[in-house]
Amino acid sequence: MKLKIGLNKDLDMLKFKNLGLEREKAIKNAFTDSITFSYKANEIAKEIHREKIKVIISKIKVETMDTKTFVLKAKEKDLPIFKAGQYIVIDVMYNNRLYKRCYSISSSPKQNTYEITVKRVRNGIVSNYLLNEVKEGMEFTIHGPFGQFTYNEIRDKNNILALVGGSGITPIMSLARAIDDKVEDCNLTILYGENREKDLIFKKELDELEKKNKKIKVVYVLSDEINSIYETGFISKELIESYEIGQYSYFICGPLHFYHHLNEIFKELDIPNKYIRHDIYKENELELRHVKHNLTVITEDAKITIPCFEDEPITKAMEEGKINAPRKCLVGVCGYCRSKLIDGKIKTENQSVRQADKKYNYIHPCVSYPLSDITIKLCK
Repeated sequence: MKLKIGLNKDLDMLKFKNLGLEREKAIKNAFTDSITFSYKANEIAKEIHREKIKVIISKIKVETMDTKTFVLKAKEKDLPIFKAGQYIVIDVMYNNRLYKRCYSISSSPKQNTYEITVKRVRNGIVSNYLLNEVKEGMEFTIHGPFGQFTYNEIRDKNNILALVGGSGITPIMSLARAIDDKVEDCNLTILYGENREKDLIFKKELDELEKKNKKIKVVYVLSDEINSIYETGFISKELIESYEIGQYSYFICGPLHFYHHLNEIFKELDIPNKYIRHDIYKENELELRHVKHNLTVITEDAKITIPCFEDEPITKAMEEGKINAPRKCLVGVCGYCRSKLIDGKIKTENQSVRQADKKYNYIHPCVSYPLSDITIKLCK
């Protein structure tokens, strides 16, 4: 039996054969002048997500002995809108070197200013400069806002249990203020862990918010001080269990060891990951030596070799070497600093790298430490 195949005239093979030639001819005859206009949607996007924003320090507030809040006011246009829990990146020029640091916004989205709250870090170049030398009226450049550590009424439960360690209170403070300003609509319970009562940031305002707003509750947990009106020790499994497990979304913010501690508790409580959000504050937990190596950085137009050390992330070496490399979150999550490792050995911590990046030797320099002389190529 023979199968007869008929071709519709619209599928004529000759037309199909000539399609490429006709397309090439159409391209050659196309309009080639530069586009002089921009779509309105693109213009709005550029306005909301400006690459660089000039700000002025309009006010400085002392929070604790080693913590201050800096109120940032736009120098020209209004500041971009943000959601409670997001952060900005601030450019700091110090000793002729450019440093970029991430700070969570602690103010309410309803304000027309940003507030960042900075706690002193031992031997921290930027935190000590901000706390010791920065005055009202000084100007800075910031980028952002960025981040997904935010409440989403579709994804999250209406009850939020925030577990906070130290200066991790800052994005949660923004959420508390947003709830009080009716920008966000959820119930917030904060378990706030600190060493001593005097170290508690925003305590006076948190107490006032709890008194006037039924949606906000604060429980203080002190590790180095016994006080009958506070919980003692660390945020524990028993304390978390005292709340109705399954009725909450959990927001964790604090140093890495704090996150690891709570992660083990959540495993024991069998809390699904889909209900857990975390915002990690960077600290190096790797055991590394202070051994010097050479770091070669390949940019679009140069090849630069500078010193680096095993116990310092590659981004810090580039800062010290005055290389303005891309960086944003500084905890290996956002991928903005993604670079290609051309040669050498490294050790990494807390790095969210895709399988394809691992295969082709792409790294996040902000959480990568050199174990030998290394060469990297910055991505665009």
